[in-house]
Amino acid sequence: MTTFVMTNPQTLAERLAEESVLPSEALRYALGLAEALRQIHNAGKVHGALSPSNIAITDAGLELIDAPDQATTTVTPYTAPEILQGRPADARSDIFAFGAIAYEIFTGRRAFEGEDVDTLTTSLTSAVPPPSGNPSLDRLVDNCIARDPAVRCQRIQRVILELKLLAGAARGAEDASSRQRAATALRADMQQLEACMAARLQVDERIISDMQHAAAETVTLLRGQISTVESKIAAAEQNVEVFTQRTTSHVEQNSEATGQRIAGMEQGLDALRHDVAALQENMDARLDDLDQVLTSQKAVIESVRAAQEQTDDMIERVVEALEVLRGNVFDRM
Repeated sequence: MTTFVMTNPQTLAERLAEESVLPSEALRYALGLAEALRQIHNAGKVHGALSPSNIAITDAGLELIDAPDQATTTVTPYTAPEILQGRPADARSDIFAFGAIAYEIFTGRRAFEGEDVDTLTTSLTSAVPPPSGNPSLDRLVDNCIARDPAVRCQRIQRVILELKLLAGAARGAEDASSRQRAATALRADMQQLEACMAARLQVDERIISDMQHAAAETVTLLRGQISTVESKIAAAEQNVEVFTQRTTSHVEQNSEATGQRIAGMEQGLDALRHDVAALQENMDARLDDLDQVLTSQKAVIESVRAAQEQTDDMIERVVEALEVLRGNVFDRM
């Protein structure tokens, strides 16, 4: 039988005495122990005296630090009933010890207890461990600690398979728990967000209320100003109407005088036109007289010019005659 030599490792018994083991850690220990037993059983050997005190916890997992060739006669809470009956230990005896140790790892209490060898032997051969609260774990442990070796789980490989299924279920439960925690945290965040939104909504509602109040005051003020402006407009319209009436009356009054003036001016223009017409007629008559005088004077001038021409011709002939006469006189001298 192979014995593992360790340098002061922590045993599983020491670890279980410290504090409770988390489910994930318990699964790791159980799988490590089952794998260590598988290696021994595959080698055609058995442990025969398996207990937490001869299981070492290392960085690589769990290792057996004592593997005797023959089963010890010392009765422990992990001794299989067939060993108590004097029969030799086999792989099924190790599986019984594994079931008792696994129960202790997961629950923190021993599956079988007794103050002395007799009570412990009675517990090992007749007692039933209380349920762990996990049906899958209870089913695995019950298959391992069955009193009759023939009914007990026959091979450690089957135990490893059951542990892997249990680990998968545990991971699913952890995932569900994680989802539940996440959902709880999300709900808490949502509640906090809703509270913040409600507080913000109250602030916004208060701001809106203040704005509505201010708007109502502004509207009231504007209505008052509009009413004042409307009053002023009405007064201005009344003043304009009065002014229009006065202006119209004044214009009508002035229009009569203006009409009289215009009528007088028209009369003056008519008289002026009459005078201009008379003057035009008089000028036309005078122009006619002037034309006649000019025509007469022109005829006189023409007669005078003709007479002058005749006179000039006569004088010219007289001068020519005198010249001829003078020539004749000088010729004769």
